[in-house]
Amino acid sequence: MNLLWSSTFTDALGKLAPQEQKQVKLTATDLLFDPKGNGIQLHRVEKTQGLWTARVSQDLRIVLHKDGDHTLLVYVGHHDEAYRWAERRKLVQHERTGAMQIVELVERVEERLIYTDRIVEGDHGQPLPAPKPFAGLSDDQLLDVGVPRDWLEPVQQAPEASVDGLFDSLPDEAAEALLDFLTGGRLEDHVAVQAAPGSDPYTHPDAQRRFRVLENVEELQAALDQPFEKWAVFLHPAQRSLAERDWSGPARVTGSAGTGKTIVALHRAVHIAREQADARVLLTTFSKPLAVSLGRKFEILTEAEPSLREKVQVRTLDQAVYDLHTKYFGQPSIAKSSHIRAAIADAIKAGLGAGLTPEFLFEEWDEVVDAWNVTEAGAYAVVPRIGRRTRLGPQQRDAAWSVFEFVRERLEQRAVMTWSQVFARVQSGEEAGQPLGYTHVVVDEAQDLSVAQVKFLGAISKGQDDALFLAGDIGQRIFHLPFSWTRLGLDIRGRSHALKVNYRTSHQIRSMADKLLPATIADMDGIEEGRRGTVSIFDGPDPRLLLVESVEQEQEAVAKFILECLDAEMTQAEIGVLVRGDAQLGRARDAVRAAGLDVRDDAGVAIATMHEAKGLEFRAVVVMACDEHVVPDSKRLAMIGDVADLEAAFETERHLLYVACTRARDRLLVTGLEPGSEFLDDLTSRS
Repeated sequence: MNLLWSSTFTDALGKLAPQEQKQVKLTATDLLFDPKGNGIQLHRVEKTQGLWTARVSQDLRIVLHKDGDHTLLVYVGHHDEAYRWAERRKLVQHERTGAMQIVELVERVEERLIYTDRIVEGDHGQPLPAPKPFAGLSDDQLLDVGVPRDWLEPVQQAPEASVDGLFDSLPDEAAEALLDFLTGGRLEDHVAVQAAPGSDPYTHPDAQRRFRVLENVEELQAALDQPFEKWAVFLHPAQRSLAERDWSGPARVTGSAGTGKTIVALHRAVHIAREQADARVLLTTFSKPLAVSLGRKFEILTEAEPSLREKVQVRTLDQAVYDLHTKYFGQPSIAKSSHIRAAIADAIKAGLGAGLTPEFLFEEWDEVVDAWNVTEAGAYAVVPRIGRRTRLGPQQRDAAWSVFEFVRERLEQRAVMTWSQVFARVQSGEEAGQPLGYTHVVVDEAQDLSVAQVKFLGAISKGQDDALFLAGDIGQRIFHLPFSWTRLGLDIRGRSHALKVNYRTSHQIRSMADKLLPATIADMDGIEEGRRGTVSIFDGPDPRLLLVESVEQEQEAVAKFILECLDAEMTQAEIGVLVRGDAQLGRARDAVRAAGLDVRDDAGVAIATMHEAKGLEFRAVVVMACDEHVVPDSKRLAMIGDVADLEAAFETERHLLYVACTRARDRLLVTGLEPGSEFLDDLTSRS
């Protein structure tokens, strides 16, 4: 006898009060030990087949489905609500795909499908019929993508104005396929896998995205006690395939914000630890806050399998390499940017670098010389200067190199190292046979890796075919200029795959944010990431863009938005206020105070810069202070030593605003002082 649970049960459980959740967990645990429900009051739901309710308390009921050896928890709620939910649904095995589905009864949801579409008058003043976007699709086409047979006619006859209600009623795989078709995609790309005759309908890839078999009490407790976003457990088939595939070389999963790249990376690390007895996995990213977040999610995901934690280490890539350097060569002292600027200034005082500005020299050091660990003049003459599009003549190059030699000598004299030098030294040790202690490396937010980090990972990837797995989105690159991974020994060509289902961000927010980026983005190795065809699994209110005349008006509008979110039963911690940089943080704090809230409260509204928000998510986000000279940052642009670099800087600023907007799940407000950032025109343009 197997006990299973459904993502619909998880959603419903999360809406109950904490004390009610505890009661439900006790009953669910009893059902795990005895799925037949002996000793628990069970009642058949008369109006639908196979559904029962289990009494939790005087008012709470678990809705479950009993069928042969399977008992499935599908919903939980108060008495009347639970029965209403159960009476509208049935569980059926799809006749063509073989996947088990939770299907709403057509006759119970007709009110969501019947709309009076707006009348559009034709040439002679006669009303035109409402367009039916799926009328031309055959029964076979719809069955192939998982539409239940009862829903074939309602789908084909649905007017355009009712498609949102339609998608809410269909199984996920069918709704995703139809939404993609509606927005210009191909239905053929979504034909579902057909299960072998007689196979368990709960093991079908589409069923596994919504059902999970619980094998022990620890697994049940982990699922009930600490559920974080449901797709961490209920993987989309495309996600599961990428996380569990036997790769023939380093691989990368891409996709726009909210498509679950981090979840795939987490599952990849767990899969390796579970399947390979001698695995030692580094689960890593580029910043400490992201590593902390990654670690928390990993702890939750492995709650039922704590033994796996001994095989996986979660930390930043810099910290992992720092520790390796300390182990083999001693603890390094890391040079700060202030050290570099001071050395450049002293070099110029000594008469070096004629005709070149300090800012140009610092950027050239940071993005070229140190990034690529250039140690001699000959190598500097041929190093890639991507993003540094002004060519240097021989005399200029020689003048610049004299400064960089001075800087290197200064660092050596003071026994300090740059991160590039630390990575290079550890890599040389690895190539000489010093063990790294890791058999596999899984990287999240890989788009923001540095040159030194990619070169180091490229060397690791040569150890074994599946040693390296990366997750990232080129459209969210905000920390480094672009460069070729292949040139550095990290070749993912043919093994880069894009996710297309957005779980985190509403359709309305995603659609607006996507206008900041081109439909297709290519990296320096020619690998394209297409953003067309991405679909969000839920809708929300339209994002709002507000330009005002004064800071006071902006603060008033932001405070009103925050209070509206709190009235909608959001917690303060589920709201984020983001700004371009430190100079705008005061405006954000004043806006939060205007809402009557304490900005010092650790559990209060999150206030952060756009860079700090990378990897975070909130139910509601305010992107404040999008003024004309703030986004893009005029101070940053003024500091660029090479005028030809402006295009790369503008691109990065666009990415930054995209990252900020896509931190929002349900609600988004973008504000600024008139006339506002030039990027805001793109947000309001038609697709």
